[in-house]
Amino acid sequence: ALNAAPRLGTLHLDLADNNLGAHGAQALAALRAAPLLHTLCLELAGTRLGDHGAQALAALKDAPALRELSLGLAGNQVGDAGARALAALRDAPLLHTLHLDLGET
Repeated sequence: ALNAAPRLGTLHLDLADNNLGAHGAQALAALRAAPLLHTLCLELAGTRLGDHGAQALAALKDAPALRELSLGLAGNQVGDAGARALAALRDAPLLHTLHLDLGET
């Protein structure tokens, strides 16, 4: 799995417009265990994440080296609960750049 890649520092995944769903988001949230991951861009527009998927992705705040995070979440029906969970990303210890695209949710 990607989270076990000991030297992974930058990752860009475009998984837009598929049936990833909340379970897929939970799998991606496991990237929080990648010890050197400092830049992460996940394009997940139209992947049916919903609130549960957004809540799973909020666990990325625990990534120990994460400094830049971009989440493309347009068209995922993320509601208030998901948005509140994503707001917790501000608590990531080293994060200095955060881009969230929640358009058409």
